[in-house]
Amino acid sequence: MDDMKKIPEEFDGKNEERGFKRSVAKQVLLGLFTNFSSIAPSMSLGFSAVSLPFLTDSTNPYALNKDEASWFASIASLATPFGCIFSGPIADRFGRRTAMFTINVLCFIGWLIIASAYYYPDHLYSLLLLGRLLTGLSTGLSSIPATIYMAEISSSKLRGVFCTWNSIAFAVGVLIIYFLGFVLKGNWGVISIITAAFPCVGMVLVSFLVPESPAWLIRKDRFGEAKVNMCKIFGTKDYIPEVAQEIEILVKNRGTKTGTTQKSVAEQVAKKVKHLIKPNCLKPFSLIASFFFFQQFAGTFVIVFYAIDIVKEAGVEMDAYLTIVIIGLVRLFTAMSVSYISKIFGRRPLSMFSGCGMTICMFALGGYILAIDQGQVSQSTQDSLVFLPVALLLLYFFTSTAGFLPMPFAMSAEVFPAKIRGTASGLVSGMGYFFNFITVKIYPNMIEGIGRHGVFFFYGAMSLAGTIFVVALLPETRGKTLQEIEEYFGKKTSKRNSLLKEPIRV
Repeated sequence: MDDMKKIPEEFDGKNEERGFKRSVAKQVLLGLFTNFSSIAPSMSLGFSAVSLPFLTDSTNPYALNKDEASWFASIASLATPFGCIFSGPIADRFGRRTAMFTINVLCFIGWLIIASAYYYPDHLYSLLLLGRLLTGLSTGLSSIPATIYMAEISSSKLRGVFCTWNSIAFAVGVLIIYFLGFVLKGNWGVISIITAAFPCVGMVLVSFLVPESPAWLIRKDRFGEAKVNMCKIFGTKDYIPEVAQEIEILVKNRGTKTGTTQKSVAEQVAKKVKHLIKPNCLKPFSLIASFFFFQQFAGTFVIVFYAIDIVKEAGVEMDAYLTIVIIGLVRLFTAMSVSYISKIFGRRPLSMFSGCGMTICMFALGGYILAIDQGQVSQSTQDSLVFLPVALLLLYFFTSTAGFLPMPFAMSAEVFPAKIRGTASGLVSGMGYFFNFITVKIYPNMIEGIGRHGVFFFYGAMSLAGTIFVVALLPETRGKTLQEIEEYFGKKTSKRNSLLKEPIRV
């Protein structure tokens, strides 16, 4: 590394303002290519919404019963945490590109199995469960690699934007599956075949257009490849000083390796656990896990899985399939806006706005439905307020997508130390999806037990509790380098280094 110039001890990427600037266009393209691999897995989230009405139709000779239907909807969420858990180690051991390629392969197989269930109805339930397990596994795998990759290759100024793009990809996937459901209605077999084409495109993009993360290559002692790839990311053919500075920072943050002996699996696991229980990992882990808890129990994902049923439970009189397409458009528009707005306002303000909006919408919707059920709203008043339920649902999706939905995923790629980032991010995202499995599985029982108004009141109460959590404990990471964030969690919080109270530097 003698050919690299020395840099200031506290380099934070501001050299971009003084000399050569890394290619923004290249970063944008890489963001599109890497996050494309999350579209097909995210379609699994909305597939139950468009297929359940036909799979449970009493006129269908192969109709699923109530218990089978709940397992069909929730089993993908049961598999997703395992995908999250494996995602980190795969990304850390074999590379970010290998992890993304694995996502596409599993997803492709899963969607083909689901499609085969449509054409072989004698084995409908078993094939559906197997296909949903694989697509759910791919959903978990897709929750981490693209976000970590963009966090590692993007400039500090744009990192906050790119770390929310995975949520945009998920919103695109859900919108596409809702739209296909609206157009094709009951033909969920054709929907599955169309969806299986997406991971094929993802495999091509990852294989030929995405260079491996230089940060990962440096940790594997592959310095030559790291230099070449960093030049590609900067959009230059020459090994310019700015590229050399980035490489030297990665080398410095990598630390010094002791010994070259290959460790056993048990030793590697023990090493991972040792890193996980350190304060600079355990502190952010508990915070992000708590954020995921409130995200899921506030209903942000349940409504995606049971969109058609919830639209009907909310008293919406519009065509249910058209309504969920509109909801999908609102989610996508909001997710795209958040990728830019988060750069201006940061994580905390958007999360607080999101939690407040979700609380108001759920309490209002629950109160309106309770009033109707108790006969306190006349038919003429209901006719005049016919658009109120759908307006509240749309506002709920807008506010939830502005903060509670994307922020835990985005922050999980930022707050953990580099040595354990992939594994820790995968574990905490896995916890989030396990919470998702619980909420999706118990939704039918909640409707029976506390009524539709009670369910919305419950989601409102959890939204309120989540908002209090954000205000009291969630740190701000906007404008901070990954090294500053790691230092914040590794030391006792002080006035000079507080992500919670310190004014944020742009």
